[in-house]
Amino acid sequence: MVSIKDCALTTVLFLAEFSRGAFFLTFLPLYTTEILGWTIATAGMAASVQYLAETLVKSFAGWQLDRHGRPVLLGGLLVGLAALAAVRVHPHPGLLIAAAGLFGLGYSPLWIGIITQVAPAGIINRSSRIGLVFTAWLAGMGSGLTSINFFISAGYDAAFGVIIGSFLGALAIGGLFYPRASSGRSGPGIPPASILPAFRSLALNKAVTRVLLPGMFLQTMSASLLVPVLPVFARTRLGLSHDGYGLLILAGGAAAVLFLIPMGRLADKINLKTILFSGFACSSAALTGLALAGNKDNALAITLALGVSYAAVLPAWNTLLARSIPAERQATGWGIFSTVEGLGIAAGPAVGGILARYWSPPAALLATAGLLAAMALFYLAYPVERFFSPDHDRSQPDHRDCNQI
Repeated sequence: MVSIKDCALTTVLFLAEFSRGAFFLTFLPLYTTEILGWTIATAGMAASVQYLAETLVKSFAGWQLDRHGRPVLLGGLLVGLAALAAVRVHPHPGLLIAAAGLFGLGYSPLWIGIITQVAPAGIINRSSRIGLVFTAWLAGMGSGLTSINFFISAGYDAAFGVIIGSFLGALAIGGLFYPRASSGRSGPGIPPASILPAFRSLALNKAVTRVLLPGMFLQTMSASLLVPVLPVFARTRLGLSHDGYGLLILAGGAAAVLFLIPMGRLADKINLKTILFSGFACSSAALTGLALAGNKDNALAITLALGVSYAAVLPAWNTLLARSIPAERQATGWGIFSTVEGLGIAAGPAVGGILARYWSPPAALLATAGLLAAMALFYLAYPVERFFSPDHDRSQPDHRDCNQI
């Protein structure tokens, strides 16, 4: 059962993601071009630097969370708040890029800190709780980038006040509800070199290197591969206006958010192999249908199917990740995995742009569908549950490395 603390911590994630999505994805591009007279490239560079900085330090942030816990998360939120304020108080392109990187550094412990508290190792209904965390994350990001437009209509000062107020709310609730104890067993005093065994055992763990790392890289790359392709495809092949495309993406995102928790509950009841195969196979079929026979009439139905498929894969996949992370090093493990996923997200748009440029946008969709189909077949054939069962250590002593980072 979800407690008041769990609801409060997911609210922290929702408010912070609302603020970040609103600022970097909507407010900043408009503010820099319409008010400051800068180019859109400046805002784009700031967003990229922010996400890159977050990705690069996530492993370190997770390790620090295991060592120190609460001060790391709250200190990171304070750094993020200071970065937002700096951009507003003294706008300058160089300062904007530096502040964006600083924001990414400060933001890096947040998602890891929330998921290790709401869905810790050994808790019942873990997939449902993972679904709850992702619901808060997606809902916050999506509502931030869309709803801030209404406040911008009232003025940039009002919109920035909402962004800062949301981030302050996250900081205040986090200060009240985030536990004071760290998730690691060793606590403060762990020597700086102690993060190296986590990387070493990750590299030696065949189940992780053969299943998890390639899977998480390909999964995130295939999703981000579509980022530069879908807008062009929607305009040239589906004949959608900008508003029509925006509504289509909003519908798919809403379907994913609405089904995350139900799919998480389903993952707690049936084996992950079935859900992973079904989710990836349905995603592949939907993208293939969109590329080969997509039109205005069926685009909405296909997009909704993609959203539901994504909701099926996300909690099941992250439950699989969670099973390979030792309880005493949860934040470190999530940090390492998040870094690999971030690299996949960074590679995807470049690959998608190349495919669309030298072949066509439908070819990029079909390439993504092929990747997803290959992953579906892999999870159908590979004994995933055997290698990542919570009881695997006890029943298969020769494969103890498969259940730890």
